[in-house]
Amino acid sequence: MKLFIAVSCLLALSTVNAADTCYKDVNMDCSQASSTLALPRCNALYGDYGRPGSVAGEMQAYANLHLERSYQYLLSAAYFNNYQTNRAGFYKLFKKLSDEAWEKSIDIIKHITMRGDVMDFARRSAHDSAADRNFTVELHELESLAKALDTQKEMAERAFHIHKEATRNNEKLHDPEITQYLEEEFIENQAKTIRNLAGHTTDLKKFITANNGQDLSLALYLFDEYLQKTV
Repeated sequence: MKLFIAVSCLLALSTVNAADTCYKDVNMDCSQASSTLALPRCNALYGDYGRPGSVAGEMQAYANLHLERSYQYLLSAAYFNNYQTNRAGFYKLFKKLSDEAWEKSIDIIKHITMRGDVMDFARRSAHDSAADRNFTVELHELESLAKALDTQKEMAERAFHIHKEATRNNEKLHDPEITQYLEEEFIENQAKTIRNLAGHTTDLKKFITANNGQDLSLALYLFDEYLQKTV
């Protein structure tokens, strides 16, 4: 083991450069004849990601936000799937939203670790809404669509906020890799989801108001059938 460390030190010293902090760590450990190699800067962090002033904390909070929204959508799906409510179309819609939020949260966590950071599941953003503490599952159909639309807009605007922080003309904040990641994996897809939910909300309102609410149960049934075929 000691022979392996000695050989590693010799290889590192032969190529060390003043700008290479990882090599400096190797150089320091070798010069102190250390029996172990700590190498605190030999990691995947770069471009000030993970340091004070970066977007690392907001990325962790964004992953946690997706986890919370995934569970909330799942609760809504379960509510519409019970024998009393019996709205298979609404169940399918909210289950899809839940699955998508869950998959995105996992993707963000993977991206955070790829950049050399550690996921903090207790991390929250200062921009988190206080309304989350009063989340209500038992909403009627139109209310549930309106709530889902507001939720998706909130998540999209949070992506905008992180994107803005990552693109500021500042040495400590500029992170083009994060901005590209947000644009490709979130911003475009969120625009489509928001458009679809806005359309569903408008369509259901037309179903309800077309006959002045006289056949509300029939309107809701027909719209639920429509969701089953289109979601």
